Amino acid sequence: MRLTHKSQSALEYMMTYGWAILIIVIVAVILYSMGIFNPSSSVTFTSSGFSPFIISSALCNNLGLNLAVEAGPIPNNAPYLQIKKVFVTSSSAVNTTTASYSLPSPITLKSGQTANILVPDIACNTAKSRYTIAANLQYYYSAAGLAVNTNTTGTIAGTSISGKPSVITSYVPVSITNTQSSSIPQPFQQMVNITSLDSGWTDIASSPFGQNVEFFYYNGTIIPSWLENYTSNHALYWIKTESIPASSSITVYMGFAPTSTNLFNTVNVGEAPQLSATYGQYDDGANVFNFYDNFAGTSLPSGWAVYSGGGSYSVNNGLIVTSTSSSSTESIESPTFNSNPGIVEWLSAPFINSVSGDLQEGMGPFNCPDPGRFFYDLSPSSAEIFTGGSVNLQNNINNNIFGYVFNGTNSTFSFNYKTVDVTPAGNPYPDVFCDGNQNTGTSMPMLMWFRVRAYPPAGVMPSVTFGSVS
Repeated sequence: MRLTHKSQSALEYMMTYGWAILIIVIVAVILYSMGIFNPSSSVTFTSSGFSPFIISSALCNNLGLNLAVEAGPIPNNAPYLQIKKVFVTSSSAVNTTTASYSLPSPITLKSGQTANILVPDIACNTAKSRYTIAANLQYYYSAAGLAVNTNTTGTIAGTSISGKPSVITSYVPVSITNTQSSSIPQPFQQMVNITSLDSGWTDIASSPFGQNVEFFYYNGTIIPSWLENYTSNHALYWIKTESIPASSSITVYMGFAPTSTNLFNTVNVGEAPQLSATYGQYDDGANVFNFYDNFAGTSLPSGWAVYSGGGSYSVNNGLIVTSTSSSSTESIESPTFNSNPGIVEWLSAPFINSVSGDLQEGMGPFNCPDPGRFFYDLSPSSAEIFTGGSVNLQNNINNNIFGYVFNGTNSTFSFNYKTVDVTPAGNPYPDVFCDGNQNTGTSMPMLMWFRVRAYPPAGVMPSVTFGSVS
């Protein structure tokens, strides 16, 4: 069989130019993978200079420039370096060409340690854009009788990322600092108290209160938040944060949409059930706490058990347990939950009708039907707690938050976040919660919500500091 002149020419063409075509294809694939054809979305971060520091990462968005700075070998064998200022000497694709930013407090680093520095004066307002920044870090160290203030110069480049959610028109940086020697667990429920004296208070919509507020991370990710309560000059939020390393802090943001905007939902922005016009309408507690129920509707939540001894109970947007006589007992037990260590808390709202004498309400994380060591004694004008002894709480029975705190060894009882009693170690591990009524009277106070949250290291809640509104 003979090759035709045409097939022979094609074969010779492929033999001559095939390798060249193959090389061109390979080069094109490599260039594409490097982002040459789409530089705005695939250029990687680069850094040079800044000795004795290493810039291990740099993120830039409309919230500012976020630098991860690591200390290398320290000059003159000094024990530490302190970073004081960041100077930008030239830049492209950012909001300003030059800037000088003084850190609120110097950052101290030993060799090998890393810290994040957020420079709010330098921002990339357009996402997925290539930026370059030439900068100086001003730092200080002391060694061998020397006190040195000096600068180090370098350049960073990268691609900007998304920042605050588009609905947010202003925001306040919120610094959360863990001062303990061990890391904050994850997930962790962080208490955030804001008052009329704090930055951002006037940006919160007053009706419905807080409807335009959401918390978010630097990259724009929404942080689940739950508004527990508020007054005319104070609000208490819980936010579900990431882990915070020992002796360090993270920055999150409290964002404000226009006051007419309602950000409340049942997913990541919400409030306690009794705060909404319709009970539980915007309650997202199940997405914030490790275990949560609000007794919405007219039936017990799934998993709760009844131990009846002649009394009764009812659910109507809250749980009410009734004892008809001194010999009757009615107890409701929660599902098993893991809180080792952990904090168990519940809101007990007033619901007492025609009480004759004291009404004892047995409440505590102990197996039903006997609620065990923790109960409190209510009358129309007083409230006392009994945990082996008697501790007077206050002279009214308005909404109260009772708590059981277990640190892994001992248990502590609390009333409105204040410790009222410490029990012996014994068997303090709480795995169920018992709500029971064992005394003459009518209905005991309504249980409106019940939750389990993480225990902070050494029982110390990380501190919260508010920045300025931007």
